[in-house]
Amino acid sequence: MDIVERELTDPWEGVLFAPAGGGDVGVLVLAGSSGRVERERARLLARQGFTALAIRWFGSFGQPPGICEVPLETFTAAVDLLRLGGARRVGILGTSKGAEAALLTAVRDPRVDVVVALSPTSRVWCNVGPGHDGAHHPYRSSWTWRGQPLPFVPMDDSWTSPEPDGGPVAIRGWYELSERTFARSLPAAEIPVESAAADLVLVAGGDDAMWPSLP
Repeated sequence: MDIVERELTDPWEGVLFAPAGGGDVGVLVLAGSSGRVERERARLLARQGFTALAIRWFGSFGQPPGICEVPLETFTAAVDLLRLGGARRVGILGTSKGAEAALLTAVRDPRVDVVVALSPTSRVWCNVGPGHDGAHHPYRSSWTWRGQPLPFVPMDDSWTSPEPDGGPVAIRGWYELSERTFARSLPAAEIPVESAAADLVLVAGGDDAMWPSLP
C-alpha cells in the first residue's frame, strides 16, 4: 500500500503516516521512556490502512527534559489532529510509560475508541528524569491534567539493585518495594480504566523485569 509521510515540528516533533487514499481510523503511537518517535511502528500501521501519528512527548523543545509533569493535553491535542484529518475512530498504542499515558488519556477523553497498552501499569508513578526546572527530586507526578499534577506513587530510594555491574537493567524490584513502602498512595494513584469509553487491549509479560505490568 502506498503511504504519504509528513514530518511535524509544531506543536511537537513527530511524523504522520497515512494511506495515499486516506483512511478513517487514526492511531497515536507513543514510545516509552526512550523518548523516541516510533517512526517504524507508525509506518507499519499505515501500511495496514491506518493513519498513524508518532510524536515525541518529552525531551524536545518546550517539553520537560524527562517524564515529569507532562501535560496529558499533549495527547488530547494529538487526538484533535487525527480527528481533524478525517479519523472517525481513534486509537492510542503505547508502550510502558507511553501505555500509562495512553490509559490516562482514554480515561479523560471519550473520543479515544481503543487503547493498546504494551507493558502497562495500573497506577500513576512518579517522574522519570527531570522536569522543566532540571531537578529529578523531590519526586513529582509524571503527568498533569488541566495544570494539576495527578496523584502518584513515589519511589523508595533505599532499594539497591541485585544485578551485577554490566547486567541487563532490571528494576521491577524497586517498583514492588515502592508499592509496599507507599501503600497509602496506591488508591489515589490508580488509573480508573473502568471509566474509559475506549476498548482496552492490555499486553503484559510475567517475566517483565522493568516493572510489575502483569499484576
